[in-house]
Amino acid sequence: MLDLNERLAKVVAGFPDRLAVWSGSERLTYVELDAAVERAADVLAGVGVGPGARVALRLDPSPELLVVLLAVLRTGAAYVPLDPSGPARRAELILDDARPMAIVEAGGDGVPVGASARVRVLDEGSRSELPADPVERTAYIIYTSGTTGVPKGVPVSHRNVAALFDATEDLYDFGEEDRWLLFHAVTFDVSVWEMWGALLHGAALCVPDRWTVIDPPTVARLIVDEGITVLSQTPTAFTAVSPELLRLEGWHRLRYVVFAGERLIPATLRRWAEQVGLERVALINMYGITEVTVHATFHRVTERDLAGTESVVGAPLPGFVSLVADEEGRPAERGELLLAGPQVVEGYLRRPELNEARFVEVDGRVHYRSGDVVAVGEDGLLRYVGRIDDQVKVRGFRIELGEVEQALAAVPGVAAACALTLADADGLVLAAAYSPAEGTETTTRAVRAALRKTLPAYMVPSRLEKVAALPRTPNGKVDRAELRATAWGQRNDQP
Repeated sequence: MLDLNERLAKVVAGFPDRLAVWSGSERLTYVELDAAVERAADVLAGVGVGPGARVALRLDPSPELLVVLLAVLRTGAAYVPLDPSGPARRAELILDDARPMAIVEAGGDGVPVGASARVRVLDEGSRSELPADPVERTAYIIYTSGTTGVPKGVPVSHRNVAALFDATEDLYDFGEEDRWLLFHAVTFDVSVWEMWGALLHGAALCVPDRWTVIDPPTVARLIVDEGITVLSQTPTAFTAVSPELLRLEGWHRLRYVVFAGERLIPATLRRWAEQVGLERVALINMYGITEVTVHATFHRVTERDLAGTESVVGAPLPGFVSLVADEEGRPAERGELLLAGPQVVEGYLRRPELNEARFVEVDGRVHYRSGDVVAVGEDGLLRYVGRIDDQVKVRGFRIELGEVEQALAAVPGVAAACALTLADADGLVLAAAYSPAEGTETTTRAVRAALRKTLPAYMVPSRLEKVAALPRTPNGKVDRAELRATAWGQRNDQP
């Protein structure tokens, strides 16, 4: 198996003059990208970056960021992405845990690596153990969101990433004519799918600035104007972007919309399907998590899916061994999803106790305990139910927040929904917020009445709010903490 550097070298040789990456008027062909990466790698090597090193990246999205990221890999090192606009405390936690030997950021002190990027050495002696085979080396370390505790570092190897694209090769027909959008920040692992999905197929990668991707009308215009053919989205983000796309001509150049990061509620796609259909643009639902290298399943959305309420994530990708287990670890039709295969990482960085709990041996193979609940349908396909820690107990009843969200999103006039818990003097109460579909005048009273027809009384939210739009994290997911604060004036870590 070739590592990512070797795979990219083959693409450069095969498509030297094709557009590789662009942002506005800044454009690099594959041979120009390769030369820029080589120059940056020489600078990094000059300050001691090499095999086994870790390099923190704190740069805004740009072609320069891509050049530096690839240069880190070319030296044999691994990159650790930081959010330039994120909380300082989170960056401190990541730097303390990852212990990178250097950091690349815009401006400030340090050796110039590009037009604005400068590298600064933090710890010359910081190196990880170096495997003999380059494909086994760590390519990057992404940190989990930390919503359920302290952020955890997930080292992902070249082999893990290569296995992802080997597994999906026959499921898509990606090629050099495609244009991909780097919609997600490099701190979110879907960016790995977007970057390497383009680069390993000789396609072009559009890198917008961080302001563009958070404004639905602007990103929709970009998708149309730049002829994007492959788009990755969280369902929440697509709920906001899709109505804007439908207002424009040119969206028909899209070939794929790939969903990830959240439960896909079919009702949110019905308007798109009514106007576009399901043939011209393939809607793909892929379940995945950082610990199994971005994506683990594949399912093309069907009319049958849209008629129901379940989030069908389909079948595991080739190479995976999956197990659905009950609380006792026995095979079940509904339970926690465990995964084994070449995309599964070896463990968390410096978290031996957590590794022991989450990476378990079953039938002679190490499986990752995902913490996600799935159900196996009669067709053998997996349905995503929700997180184990999204099951809450309110007034003595156990409730799956995902089931409440599905019922809420199925109400006519509801575009998107989020269920959560709030704390009051008597304990936890069930709450939910929804955004109305464009052109509708749905009232909270009508929505509550509709829920009473489909849910038992204890699952009907006692606090229901209509909001213009659900707040999103930089990764495109629903920002529950912000929603809890803006809609109800609470800030806590409840699910």
